[in-house]
Amino acid sequence: MTDITSPPGRWHYGLHPDAAGLRVRSLARIVLQLGEALRVEMEDDRGSDDSIALQYYIATDAGTWALWLTTTPADLATDEASIKDLAPLTDGE
Repeated sequence: MTDITSPPGRWHYGLHPDAAGLRVRSLARIVLQLGEALRVEMEDDRGSDDSIALQYYIATDAGTWALWLTTTPADLATDEASIKDLAPLTDGE
């Protein structure tokens, strides 16, 4: 289980700072160990393959979290794996 007091890997709390200037490439509702999430994948208007902006909105028992990351297609699977490993703390942890 990953410590949920700080975002995993290269992820950041809050809204993606470039979101207003990006185009949504995909939007999906997914289920994570931590709770249901909205996954938003964005790119610049030129459709560049250089970077992908991801935004996750995760509904947890402790409230809603917003996490963001800018990554590359080559690193996408590894970066998203760290989000999928997040799990709620159990009693006694």
